[in-house]
Amino acid sequence: MSKRPHRRHQRLLTASCALLLALPLAAADGRPPVTGFDLPELGQPADLIADPALERRLGQAWLRQLQATTPLWRDDLVRDYIEALLYRLAAQADFSAPQFSLVVVDDRQVNAFAVPGGVVGINTGLILTAESEDEVASVLAHELGHLSQRHFARSQDAGKYNQWIALGGLLASIAAAAAGGGSGSDLGLAAGLSAQAAVAQNQLRYSRLFEQEADRLGLQTLTRSGYDPRAMPVFFLRMERSSRQLGYIPEFLLTHPLSSSRLADLERRVATSERKLSARSPDFSLAQVRLQVAYSASPDELVTAYRKEVDSGRASQASQLGLTLALLRTSQLPAARASLAPLLAADPDRIDYLLTASDIALAERDYDTAWKQADSAWSLYPDRRAALERLTRAGLAAGKADLLRPRLDRALRRYPNDLRIWRQLADCAASQKDSLTVFRARAEILFLSGRLRLAEEQINNALRLARDNYSLTAQLNKRLREMRELDEEFRG
Repeated sequence: MSKRPHRRHQRLLTASCALLLALPLAAADGRPPVTGFDLPELGQPADLIADPALERRLGQAWLRQLQATTPLWRDDLVRDYIEALLYRLAAQADFSAPQFSLVVVDDRQVNAFAVPGGVVGINTGLILTAESEDEVASVLAHELGHLSQRHFARSQDAGKYNQWIALGGLLASIAAAAAGGGSGSDLGLAAGLSAQAAVAQNQLRYSRLFEQEADRLGLQTLTRSGYDPRAMPVFFLRMERSSRQLGYIPEFLLTHPLSSSRLADLERRVATSERKLSARSPDFSLAQVRLQVAYSASPDELVTAYRKEVDSGRASQASQLGLTLALLRTSQLPAARASLAPLLAADPDRIDYLLTASDIALAERDYDTAWKQADSAWSLYPDRRAALERLTRAGLAAGKADLLRPRLDRALRRYPNDLRIWRQLADCAASQKDSLTVFRARAEILFLSGRLRLAEEQINNALRLARDNYSLTAQLNKRLREMRELDEEFRG
């Protein structure tokens, strides 16, 4: 089989972008409707999708479109926490060599999704709504069930167009929901609903089978990982009851329809499952309170509420951190340091506390102290991007670009498609007056944001600077060809 799909298959990402504007229903004969854009004609879907490498390229292409249209959560502490949880679960699931691209969408609606090629997404709203780490883990375990069984690829046997339409519709609804209220959000939601309607008639039974299979595998993963399998039906049922009380269907239930038979199957399975629960850390509560403070419209009221709880002597670690973060957000910096002190004294190696200390020092413009705290976190957790982000801010302000640069290079070897690290490298290289690396980093930033033409301009700028270096010129030309090929593969 050829590595690249036939030309007629190369419209997927264009269709995904167009779905942000509108998506009519499929025609009665199952073929794509006539619109202002072409949906892909898939020919032999098994031949096209059966290759996992192709699925991965599809997922990365879809991710570039997502990053171009959708606001992602800005604090890597939350992303690092969810990613660690995801890999912990994957170690107990049906993956030989798990490799994921995790995105945390800045959206208070409850949703999660999995895209072919290992792209997993979770909305901040799911973390805010969940009542325990077990519930978050149950959603992730369910998504891992979809990925491990390659449901997207298998669904191609049921219909050539349906899943491609649904994939584009998923992007439309995610992007629109994250954009907030207003007509734009309503239109994007309509596009997502249209995608659901377009596949409902001939895919509903197939979808239910896949959902039940993902449930069954997710329950196994939860149990093996030391989580409570009962958290899955409890969370799903709470979402369903919430939809009845509020009068609308949460995005999570639109993308994960909960039938009575599915819920009954879940409850039957957990009734006979074993419970061997692992000891819980405060990680979930700390991540949740971080989001609560960040989203609060009244941080001063949070300060009052958390201080009252702390003064009562019954405050949890999360409430103590909540007070610290609320004080930081309201620029009460000495009080924030005093609030954090007992947490650091009790657990000096916890990354949440070290990086909060770094954030306080950054707010005080004490960049050497901010660097020291972030450096301590990096030493203990060398692959945590939250520590690297604080190191970058503190290091550039303190004139430590030369110390920072090797850490950024190391991080990019591990995360070559991480948009934020490329931005940090661009800033670091600019501080070092390394124009060639600035151009190369900007090219990656633009490419990962779905803007190939602008990325090409940056590569060409780098080529002009490297014209006397044959080896570097060859590398840049090779990367330019790769970008073009990857961009063209699913685009007309």
